[in-house]
Amino acid sequence: VWPQDPGFTRALAGGVTSLHVLPGSANLFGGRGVTLKNVLGRTAQDMKFPDAPMSLKMACGENPKRVYGNRNQMPSTRMGNIASDRQTWSDAAVYKRKWDDYNKRVAAGTAKPSDMPRRELGNETLMGVLNGEILVQNHCYRADEMANTIAMSNEFGYKVTTFHHAVESYKIADLLKANGICSAMWADWWGFKMESYDGIRENVALVQNAGACAIVHSDDENGIQRLNQEAAKAAAAGKRAGINIPPEVIWEWVSLNPAKGLGIADKTGSLEVGKMADVVLWNGDPLSVYSRPEKVWIDGAVMYDTSDPKRRPMTDFELGQPGMGDVK
Repeated sequence: VWPQDPGFTRALAGGVTSLHVLPGSANLFGGRGVTLKNVLGRTAQDMKFPDAPMSLKMACGENPKRVYGNRNQMPSTRMGNIASDRQTWSDAAVYKRKWDDYNKRVAAGTAKPSDMPRRELGNETLMGVLNGEILVQNHCYRADEMANTIAMSNEFGYKVTTFHHAVESYKIADLLKANGICSAMWADWWGFKMESYDGIRENVALVQNAGACAIVHSDDENGIQRLNQEAAKAAAAGKRAGINIPPEVIWEWVSLNPAKGLGIADKTGSLEVGKMADVVLWNGDPLSVYSRPEKVWIDGAVMYDTSDPKRRPMTDFELGQPGMGDVK
């Protein structure tokens, strides 16, 4: 996380109050992700969403297959992806048993300092997943691979919280509903690589219509500024297919459902007593291409205001840039 990234303030101007940052998708296990409040800070720690669970970024399919295949090493096939995943989870389960045994001896007062297992940071994260403390955010496009991943999660006793990109979620929406898994999807990106060829514009609406958790997300520095328009496009595609979704449900694709997918729905994502005052006031219908955020509150504080130049924050990376004029 680079706290000076101008993408933060531009997303704020688009009404984004919180966001999740994940490492890339070349590795089957990419590392930990973090949920941030969209309030500028000097460090990533300053921006962390209070008490939000950490995540583990996983990936499947074409990206790991291509990257490692170009190096002539595993996992260079989809079979290799699953084989590598399963062995890694098997090793993590052994690591967890060692710590569970040690902690039992600590509780019983029979453990010696030399009994403590060696910390292995990769397995420590995986143990956090197996313990239900760290959420899995899984990059995955194809329906068959999502189904295989769900089967693998059942084998090792962990849960996938959200599939990202998930352009074929419409094929297994009932399976996603049954397992309580969200899909973070684009409105209309498809066809830019082989595993995205079966992406359809009706994807989000079909997932919603099946009763599963639908999220409209962005993989783009411009798209994140216009998530309201992305949700409107996805809804329009559904309407053309005969799926009429009420606007208040459409809005959950960019509000409550993302909060569910990040494990923070008890804190934000809807206007309810006891939740954080993360609120966006739009100057028109939020699902209209002509509408813009007029004011944005985070934790009850005005962080963006179109009528107040002092409430249009910029990162210090942007200060004094050509065209900015006399910045004070």
